[in-house]
Amino acid sequence: MGYTKLQELLDLARELQANSIGFTVEQMMDRTERSRKTVERMLRGLSELGLKPTSASIEGDHHRRKRWRLDGLPSDLLTLEPSERSALERHLNTLQKSTEKEALIKVLAHQKPLSKHLAIDQEMLIEREAHIGKVGPRSQIDEILMSVLEKALKGFEELNMLYRAAAKPRATWRTVRPLGVLFSRFGYLVASSGQRTPITYRLDLIEKAKLAGTYFSTQPSWNFKDWANESFGVFHGDETLDVKLRFRKIAAQRAGKIQFHPSQTTKRNRDGSLVVRLRCQGHRELIHELCHPDWIGNVVIDEPEALKQEYLGYLSTLQKAVEAPEF
Repeated sequence: MGYTKLQELLDLARELQANSIGFTVEQMMDRTERSRKTVERMLRGLSELGLKPTSASIEGDHHRRKRWRLDGLPSDLLTLEPSERSALERHLNTLQKSTEKEALIKVLAHQKPLSKHLAIDQEMLIEREAHIGKVGPRSQIDEILMSVLEKALKGFEELNMLYRAAAKPRATWRTVRPLGVLFSRFGYLVASSGQRTPITYRLDLIEKAKLAGTYFSTQPSWNFKDWANESFGVFHGDETLDVKLRFRKIAAQRAGKIQFHPSQTTKRNRDGSLVVRLRCQGHRELIHELCHPDWIGNVVIDEPEALKQEYLGYLSTLQKAVEAPEF
């Protein structure tokens, strides 16, 4: 049996053991992107390897539908690779207290820890990543690109990248000093070049990237996560505002459970409303949040006047979506 086919069998075996109710043949066809005959051959192949998949039906399924599961895989086949554990540890760092977080802690606690030098590298990556907590569509991140970025971030190595700015017709090469990565609806590389302050580059617009072989050092007083927390979202460069929001009673309980920004303070009023104060850049993304269905009609911008005017300008621009403008 060839290496690739064996790897595919082992991948299927892990999935069959990881799922509590098992998979139907149709589901395995979808997951493996193989035909029914190929999936059936793979199940026979697992049996020939001494891994005996079992079939059963569950309540609610058609009586002729079978679900396949597997138990008893050797523990060596379930051990996380260092890169897999590293990815899970970094994901764990982004989670709020939840059942998902507790479950992931237990999974990691049962696995062999990273070696000392890998753990140090991992901590460095965690310190240079920030996740902007937005729910919604997210772009897929290229694993090869992320591997190059991780090496550059850990080694403080300059990066040559072919980047196509959103408004430009073609990509151009540029050399940057990578400082960190932000994850939101899109992934962003935060980097500087020349004497410029750090700016963001969308990861999906980086067409090629390679290590430059030259190295740099950051300013001792500059901290990536502090920089990320200056803005409500991803973007920096506009004025830092002291914002006062007032949520009406109907939305106050829900708003009180949310951290809109690390700088925020809250105060409950006697009438049941909630005052949230925060200091940040990223006005446009804050306005996007205030237009969320949970808040629209139930939140008032008390301060500052500049944000009120920007909000009104944004609403004026939105009207164009229903005015059938000529393109």
